[in-house]
Amino acid sequence: MNIDIAIIGRGMIGAAAARHLAEAGRSVALIGPDEPSDPQTYQGPFASHHDEGRITRIAGRDEVWTELAARSIARYSDIAARSGVEFHFARGMVAAYPDAPDWVTRAAIWGSEAKLIEPDWLRANTGIAIDYGMPLMYEPAPAGHIDPLALVAAQTTLTEMAGGSVIREVVDSVRRTATGFDVGGAWGTLTASRILLATGAFGADLFGFELDVERRPRTILRAQLADDGRIPSLIAMDPPDGRVEEIYWVPPVRYPDGSVCIKIGGNLKEFTPIASSDLTDWFHTDGDPVEIESLEANLRALLPDAPLGAINTAPCVITGTPSGHPHVGWADDGVAVALAGNGSAAKSSDELGRIAAALFSEAGWDSDIDQSVFAPQLT
Repeated sequence: MNIDIAIIGRGMIGAAAARHLAEAGRSVALIGPDEPSDPQTYQGPFASHHDEGRITRIAGRDEVWTELAARSIARYSDIAARSGVEFHFARGMVAAYPDAPDWVTRAAIWGSEAKLIEPDWLRANTGIAIDYGMPLMYEPAPAGHIDPLALVAAQTTLTEMAGGSVIREVVDSVRRTATGFDVGGAWGTLTASRILLATGAFGADLFGFELDVERRPRTILRAQLADDGRIPSLIAMDPPDGRVEEIYWVPPVRYPDGSVCIKIGGNLKEFTPIASSDLTDWFHTDGDPVEIESLEANLRALLPDAPLGAINTAPCVITGTPSGHPHVGWADDGVAVALAGNGSAAKSSDELGRIAAALFSEAGWDSDIDQSVFAPQLT
């Protein structure tokens, strides 16, 4: 197979880029495996974590993330309608942050109806108890959550509908040739003129360069909880159990085993970044015991009336950058990258994929966000 662009990594950003390129009439192949059936024996590559829920919202930590989210969310309904795959669930979102008023201001520019709220309103309407003096923001629909696996499926479907090729397998090797690259795996080999690398924390050994990314081990905890329709998505600084400095949760969603669980994660105040060579071993664990204790304590403190059931945990990896924004740009001759979401890219993946796809056009960069914000940094 001879193509123009091989996209290595069939996660949310890679699948979005493939869709935009294919619909623009480009010759593309989107390459990456499905979710592993048994993570404990699978040898990788992994997603940050395989799960049914990620937060979506317009309000962001800064102007860049707010714009990326708003532009992506505006296309959700079109992606769902044309692919026939539903992935967006508008449940609202609460943010407890010192600068919550600024979040409201930024979101309003993009049409969000986010507003500041009081602890009593929050407890009465959602059951969430946050009364430790932190400013609170509530953003109604379209804020809520997305199913990342369904979003990847939707983008993959549209890529195929537009004539793109999809290879649901792992890439083992990339070899530079006189005219481009040979990309191979157990499935065979294809020849591509150029490459987009969208592999998240993995893929460092495929090329002769190393991006400046920090692979941050994280843990997610899922507790069975019936969905009463009241609990929105949440992100909060300085939660009651201070061993984590920030938490997030996704409202109760149904998992493949039939259970309905609320998922919570966070950022340990003290952690050691993980080397790329140790990623697979980390994904074979149940996560960090200290983080698990802290996440459960915070979940019970913030939802004091919730009848939580059985708990299970899993490892996660956040890929971070010095800038706090993804690497999107050319990293080497013929090789572009679109990765390192800093724990915030799921909701914004379609716009990040669109920006990455534009790198391969004659016009090049196509965003009113300054290109330097996303410039790939090498070590």
